[in-house]
Amino acid sequence: MISAQELEKIRVPKFSISTSLIINAAKEKGLQFEPLPERAFRISDTKTSYYFKGTSFPCNGMVSSALSCNKYFLRKMLKRHSVPVPKTIRLRYASQWQRAITGSLHFPLVVKPTSASHAHGSSMNIINEDELRRAVRRAFDYMKKNKAGTRVLVEEYFAGEDLRFFVIGDQVVSVLQREPAYIIGDGINKVRKLIANFNQEWQSPIKYDLPLCPIPIDTETARRLRRQGKTLNSVPKKGEKVTLRWNANISTGGRAIDVTDIVHPNLKKLAIQIAHIAKLEITGVDILCKDITSEDTSSKNVCVLETNDSPGIDIHHFPFIGKGENISGMILDYIFKKDTVLAETDSTVQL
Repeated sequence: MISAQELEKIRVPKFSISTSLIINAAKEKGLQFEPLPERAFRISDTKTSYYFKGTSFPCNGMVSSALSCNKYFLRKMLKRHSVPVPKTIRLRYASQWQRAITGSLHFPLVVKPTSASHAHGSSMNIINEDELRRAVRRAFDYMKKNKAGTRVLVEEYFAGEDLRFFVIGDQVVSVLQREPAYIIGDGINKVRKLIANFNQEWQSPIKYDLPLCPIPIDTETARRLRRQGKTLNSVPKKGEKVTLRWNANISTGGRAIDVTDIVHPNLKKLAIQIAHIAKLEITGVDILCKDITSEDTSSKNVCVLETNDSPGIDIHHFPFIGKGENISGMILDYIFKKDTVLAETDSTVQL
């Protein structure tokens, strides 16, 4: 695992680590880089140039990118193609929370805003009515505060390994297994202090930027600890592992393990199929899986959550465990070999 100090040497001023990796890869390939306003930039070869912003790529269509961010829409589309997705309902108001348990859903449940990312406003593994009511209110409060949509999803909880498949065209180039945030006890310090120690190292001037991110202390942290009979003031035994979240997002302190060579080829084929359904040429596909070495892609083994039109690439370069993959170089190779197609889009400028 690369250190936070080493990562800062990679960073291009004013850009995130993921963006810096693309810029550095462009320079290594002899491509021209030009910074633009609003943290956008342009990469050019001798024939064509493309606009980039963060990890939003010029080969992904604007409409497809926008629609893929809507979890409910995407699941409807995937279901049409018999892809396993969680049983889900939408709520328009917080007062409708009881609809989730008077309908076809069963505990445990998950509550999340329709279009939010980084697990914002989300609550997982909800086991009773009181937790459900609080979770729905939390999701709506987040959306109102951040003007992030108007609907909340309630879905059945699926217990499995959290996998991120990075798809470029017709190929899965990297697969990460994401483990929820945790700390290891030393027999001396409280949970709160152990979290602070971890967070002190993994801070960044740009939010959600590093392949390890600070662990938030919020209602989800407290609820996860409570389920283990602990609080922030508990002192874990030396060597004791204490899990702090149910969600495994890297943005909330999750840790990535490279399992590219371990997952079954059928799971990779499923991820590619999902990318094609979403009409995204470069995307991160999130799938929960009970057995990552099994050929089974039915609802018994997998549950597809979402696609990401602007996936982070730093975690694939620098996983917590594993060799990592040169994702940024692969992305540029793919884009600059598709001049004929991309030259017809609004994101292309002929030189």
